[in-house]
Amino acid sequence: MLKREIIDVSVMQRLMPIYRGKWGAKLAKWSMKAFAIDKVNWVYGRSCHLRGAEFADSLLKDLGVQYRIGNSEQLQHLPEGAFITISNHPYGGIDGVMLIDLMAAIRPDYKLMVNQLLSLVKTMEDNFISVRPRTGDKNDPTESINGIRQTLQNLKDGHPIGFFPAGAVSMFRFGIMKVRDREWQETIIRLIQMAKVPVLPIRFFDQNSHFFYFLGVIDWRIRSFRMPSEIFNKDRQFPRIGIGEWLTAEEIALINNSKVLGKRLRDAVYKMPLPATFIPRDQLNIEVGQSPDVTKGEMSLA
Repeated sequence: MLKREIIDVSVMQRLMPIYRGKWGAKLAKWSMKAFAIDKVNWVYGRSCHLRGAEFADSLLKDLGVQYRIGNSEQLQHLPEGAFITISNHPYGGIDGVMLIDLMAAIRPDYKLMVNQLLSLVKTMEDNFISVRPRTGDKNDPTESINGIRQTLQNLKDGHPIGFFPAGAVSMFRFGIMKVRDREWQETIIRLIQMAKVPVLPIRFFDQNSHFFYFLGVIDWRIRSFRMPSEIFNKDRQFPRIGIGEWLTAEEIALINNSKVLGKRLRDAVYKMPLPATFIPRDQLNIEVGQSPDVTKGEMSLA
């Protein structure tokens, strides 16, 4: 049976014990309305008969999200085999939908590594690899090993993979007074180091509302309740996505230190210049082709 909701009462009860029991179920229903989860379910239900990039396109149209792409000519140079995309994570959800809409429309075998919450979007599971995000200051030793193995296998088989290396939505950093990702996960950096394939930096130049990040200063759990509402304010923003310069497999292979590589990759995203022009997504016309200047890497599991 086709499920027309992303999050229902049973999901709420699994996520938080407070929603269990008779009164908990009533509280869950109230919370779903108060935090716009019911609106998310409604818009999901309109497109849930579609899959992958088709679902992403339909959902974004229903939300009125009209994102634009800068340096789109870089998408003409997608290798025929495996490659990796790396991106900042300012939205915490809808940015993943935009990536699938953009990349999987060109390469239907493109998959994006996502956390367990985004993996609830079952209509996109063909393009998702679910992992458990890092918790606290250290890597969670129980992080989804199956997800990592699936990622490695997909790269070995010649399929592209996308990463949000932070593994969580960006936060406001008082030290620099900007919205930035937390420290990128060493697990992802080492995986990229192991893959030996070209890497394409992709930057989201916009972000959620100031109120969203203010809530994060109070507590990340309070901020999480605001996340569904943030989906419905992007129709006024025209989100901008910049496509960076390719990092070749040879260039990455020369960097043996994971911390040095992590900084190089992060800089490739955050130091990306603002493109001079952006084109609307619906005007993008890209054909898949082998780039003469981007090496098609061969995956090694050694």
